[in-house]
Amino acid sequence: VIGDVSGHGFGPALLMAELRAYLRALLLTRADVGEIVGLLNRALADDAPEGHFATLFLARLDPTSRSLVYASAGHWPGYILSPSGEVKSILPSTGMPLAVLPDRDFPAVTVPPLEPGELLLLLTDGIVEAHGPNNKLFGMDRVLDVVRAHQGRTARTIVDTLYGAVRAFCGAQIQLDDMTVIVIKAVAPAGPATLA
Repeated sequence: VIGDVSGHGFGPALLMAELRAYLRALLLTRADVGEIVGLLNRALADDAPEGHFATLFLARLDPTSRSLVYASAGHWPGYILSPSGEVKSILPSTGMPLAVLPDRDFPAVTVPPLEPGELLLLLTDGIVEAHGPNNKLFGMDRVLDVVRAHQGRTARTIVDTLYGAVRAFCGAQIQLDDMTVIVIKAVAPAGPATLA
């Protein structure tokens, strides 16, 4: 799961806390990611502060088969990179952000299983929209360049390196948006391929 709430301050923080509580409860009783996101949206629609919404990317990964099913409520696209670093798939949103309209559907999408050496990249817009001293954005091209340059390393190292690159790019600029990154790599150990 990766998500983001619009705005800053007390109201959006409460919306995120509520989103997390509902999500945890729904994960105990439901398995379909599209259904979970739809129920979450209905629960939040009446409670969100005026003009605020949340984005969410919810995926179910099977570490043995490396299969991926996801639903996305207006969240930044996910990326699957091939072992050579090419963008194999872009995982777009399957619906609008949460808490905007209560009766929306969020279809689940099945993605072909991750092959050994492939990488799943999920992030919030705070990474892409980080501002440098000259007001230029870090941008998705830079994100992909950093990930590609370190793709042979561990997922944790890729995340740390990307954070470092964004901080170096921003310099002394204060960033108002949160920055979250998830990297999942399909590895081929001695036995069946798994996720790391």
